[in-house]
Formats: sequence, C-alpha cells, structure tokens
Amino acid sequence: MCMKPPMNEHYFTHSMHRSLLLTMSASVLATVLAVIGMLATPSECARTFFVFGDSLVDNGNNNYLMTTARADSPPYGIDFPTHRPTGRFSNGKNIPDIISEHLGAEPTLPYLSPELRGQKLLVGANFASAGVGILNDTGIQFVDILRMSRQLHFFGEYQGKLRALVGAARARQLVRRSLTLITLGGNDFVNNYYLIPFSLRSRQFALPDYVRYLVSEYKKILIVCALDRLDQSVHVEPTCYIY
Repeated sequence: MCMKPPMNEHYFTHSMHRSLLLTMSASVLATVLAVIGMLATPSECARTFFVFGDSLVDNGNNNYLMTTARADSPPYGIDFPTHRPTGRFSNGKNIPDIISEHLGAEPTLPYLSPELRGQKLLVGANFASAGVGILNDTGIQFVDILRMSRQLHFFGEYQGKLRALVGAARARQLVRRSLTLITLGGNDFVNNYYLIPFSLRSRQFALPDYVRYLVSEYKKILIVCALDRLDQSVHVEPTCYIY
C-alpha cells in the first residue's frame, strides 16, 4: 500500500500560504465584479477617476522609476491591444481599465507619464506603484517605488495642476465628485510578513495581531485620502472603492 509522507511544517505553511493567496484572489475578483455592478451607467459618469495602490492597479508608474518591480518586457502585455508591455502587471488590461471601459471613459494615465497634461488631467490619474503596501517597510527590496505617502503627495501636486487648468472652484468640484479606487494589502503579506521564514514582521506579530495592525494603519491612509479629496466645509458623499 502506498502511504503519503507525513505533512511537515514547511509543507503545511506553504499550503496555508497558497490557500491564503487563492482566497485573496477570489476576494479581489468578487470585489471587482461588485464594484462594476454598483457603478452608474456611462451616461451618468462624467467623473474623474483616481487610482492608488499596488501592482494590481499600476498601469505604468514603475516604468519611470529605478526599481526592480517592473512590467516593461514580455510576456507582460501580450494580450493588450498593442500586444506590447505597458507597465501593467498583466498580460492585458487591468482592473482600472475595466472600470474605465464600463464608464465609457478613456483609461487614466500614470501620474509620472509625460503625456498627463492639459485636457488629459480631466480624466483623472493613476498613482499606483507595484510593490507598495500599507506599511512603509513593505517592498523595501524594490528600492524606488511610490509608497502611499508619495502617492498622496503626488495627488496634491495633481490638484495644483488641475486648478491651474480649470480654476480652483471647478477643480474642487471635479475632485469631490471623483471615483477613487484604492488597492492595498497583498504585498504586506507576500513581500513582507511571508517574505522570508523569519521576517521582522513575523517575529514582531502573530498573524491575527498583524492583520489588526494592518487594518489600523490602513484606516490612517483612508483618512488622509478622504481629507485630500473633500472640502471639509461642504458635505458630500465620497465614492471610494477599496479592497
């Protein structure tokens, strides 16, 4: 009779990690479908679109950075309309592209792209950068990436450009009515907690405590994001999808 070898700790950890990734992937897909289902019809959505986060939504910012986290060579982009790498960490289009298509809008450009100027600013901007996480120490192995503090700094810079283009009142209205997508958290596990067998964060936190810590740090980012978007003297309902 053929017997299976006993399950060792390494196998169990690997299997648990793989299950976690599969669960996260399913969760992301379900969220994207839910977000698209909740969006208004294209005729109702002449809105700017802002994207923050990691490689799931980066559409080329890392092409302009001195980083090893890059998607500027094949097989990336093989199923994109141009069949060439675009900086998206995908064989084709990514999540923001799908949302823009549903809205009947053109895709947002990477904030670091020199093409993002003039009327293109009215579409919005993508500030995402592959490798980043909720925590500042996530992705340190990738060197020069746009951590969330830099993404939010560039968002403020973008608003200055928008004011110069359309005036302060119109710029404020566009930002307040914008659609915002924030995608963070995967790298805090894959490229931080589980990066090496005894990573600093895994020694500092048990997994449940680490999750609670990430949630508390994520809340801080969301508060800054909300304050950057809204004129606090006027009540508006923000549209901010997060996963």
